[in-house]
Amino acid sequence: MKKIIYTLTFSVISLLALNLKAQSVSYSYIRNNPFDIKNFSASIDPMFVDLNAHNGYAFGWGLRGEYMMGKRILANFDTRIGFGTNYYRKSNDNTKNYFCMDGGLGLILSNKAKDKHTRVILSQSTSGNYRTTTSITVPSKSRFIVALRGGFSQYNNTLSYKGLADSLLTFKGNVHGSDSTITYKRAQASDTYVFQDTTQGRASAKAVDQYGGITMVSFYGGFQFRTIRDLLINVDGYGYRGNSRYSDFFIDVLFAPIVKIRDFKASDGRSYDVKYTQTSHFGWRLGWFWRKPKDQGFSAKFEIGSRPGFKAPSNTNIPVNMKNLYAMLSFGLYIPLNIKPVYRGEE
Repeated sequence: MKKIIYTLTFSVISLLALNLKAQSVSYSYIRNNPFDIKNFSASIDPMFVDLNAHNGYAFGWGLRGEYMMGKRILANFDTRIGFGTNYYRKSNDNTKNYFCMDGGLGLILSNKAKDKHTRVILSQSTSGNYRTTTSITVPSKSRFIVALRGGFSQYNNTLSYKGLADSLLTFKGNVHGSDSTITYKRAQASDTYVFQDTTQGRASAKAVDQYGGITMVSFYGGFQFRTIRDLLINVDGYGYRGNSRYSDFFIDVLFAPIVKIRDFKASDGRSYDVKYTQTSHFGWRLGWFWRKPKDQGFSAKFEIGSRPGFKAPSNTNIPVNMKNLYAMLSFGLYIPLNIKPVYRGEE
């Protein structure tokens, strides 16, 4: 017990000593103006991953851009194109390659700078399982932006019928020589031949993939919270050190007037109108992305939410259909630029 107390006491004293030593150093400001930034950035994302319940996953590449148009307007654009869409096959016209595009504007409600105390790391060292960090706390200016935002979104993807409610997913087409509407469970039966290749005769019919495609066109609205800090100091004995941040957090509600499941075409040429009889036109998402205020480098974006699409079956206690859930991570390189108009803060 005494050994533990001695160890904790020594650790606390060491941390206090390091902190007092660090706080006694001299420094001068090189940059400390969150309004003097590059107001436009274009990002090329060589990789994104979208984990979703429509088809499991999709990965690919994308483009992103964001623009601070003066004092009151924000603009955002994001597009992602899949080159690894699960279950998608070019030879299967029923499936769709992953594609997602967002574009919108934001009206800035608040755009203020505040004085904060910011931690700046001077040095770090590792010895065994221990890491020692020397830092100081520096007065700095941080800029906080709150915006009301809105825009549109288009989404295409391959859809696995598995997991959808049998009684709500229907296929309308030529069944047993006449037009009729049958449920997904009925369509799976061998005597309907909806999911069987009958081009060589029904006696040799083989099962085909039960995958289709889905398309959504949505409008979104929500709030965006941006934090900008561009602190760079010259510390005696350490050189240039800084703490820069340019990040956004957003939360949106989505409304999709168009939710379309692609017609299913059998190999023998028959076509079936596929519908889900209880569509949910609303969804939600929240996310975060970051870059640096002035320097080019790496950027990332993360989203999680529930897309519009399918209502949960009425006989379940879960308010959200698990088929609509998704999470997305995108990572890439960005180039920042200054494009007029540039807002430099209050004179």
